[in-house]
Amino acid sequence: MQWIIRFFATHRNITSLVVVAGVCLWMLSSSVLQQQLISRVLIYSIFYPFHFYIAQTTHIKNIFAENRRLKEEVASLSVKLAQTADRTQENERLTDLLDISRQYPYTLVPARVVARDPSLISRSAIVNVGKDKGLLPYMPVMTTRGVAGKLIKVMGRMSLVQLMADPANRTSVMIRRTREIGILETENGTDFFIMFRAHADVAVGDSVITSGLGGIYPRGLLAGLVARLEQNRDPLFKKAWVKIEANFDRLEEVFVIKMPPRWASFKSELDSLEAAP
Repeated sequence: MQWIIRFFATHRNITSLVVVAGVCLWMLSSSVLQQQLISRVLIYSIFYPFHFYIAQTTHIKNIFAENRRLKEEVASLSVKLAQTADRTQENERLTDLLDISRQYPYTLVPARVVARDPSLISRSAIVNVGKDKGLLPYMPVMTTRGVAGKLIKVMGRMSLVQLMADPANRTSVMIRRTREIGILETENGTDFFIMFRAHADVAVGDSVITSGLGGIYPRGLLAGLVARLEQNRDPLFKKAWVKIEANFDRLEEVFVIKMPPRWASFKSELDSLEAAP
């Protein structure tokens, strides 16, 4: 038996030719019914496995192609969904900004934050408006939640904003309920406080607003709320810790109040007085 297998393996070309010739002669010498039977046997025994293999391979390729197409479609829909969600949030923020612009009697210039200070303390930010919108240095900047800072450098189409979180910044504020005036400041860009006289009428929950003093911020802009009171070592003073309304780490859209600093107008008045004969 082994020598037969070895013979066919060694002379497979001749063997195949002999087998094919024999099958052809068998079909030529057979009747029509026998030829149909032989054809059916050959198809099912020889050609069908090749046909099945080709069909399954094509089916698998189609499955992979469909899977790839579905993955691309899912990725595209995910991107569109994320963009839609972001646009929805942006629309809500812009609606809030529009409501703010209707509440204040000032000319408000909408601006988008395009860059921020990468340090741990958010001292500054860059907005996409500048001299092209008629802005000047020291114009105040606010968000929908309250005052945020002021312009310190104005360029053609951009401006640099000094945020209230900058430890170098000091803002004159007052308690809305009692009109007590103080200076809002911070040492680390996160914790804000105001020093008051020990007998000042200040309570937890009081609203802190800009006082209008200093010539930059108009009176009445919300800065924050008194979170807690701390008695200072000096019996003459007490410290009020303030929770700031503006979130300096998530600034996206702001308003620039198109109002030149009032001390500039004071200076021009004094200059005119000095120039008078």
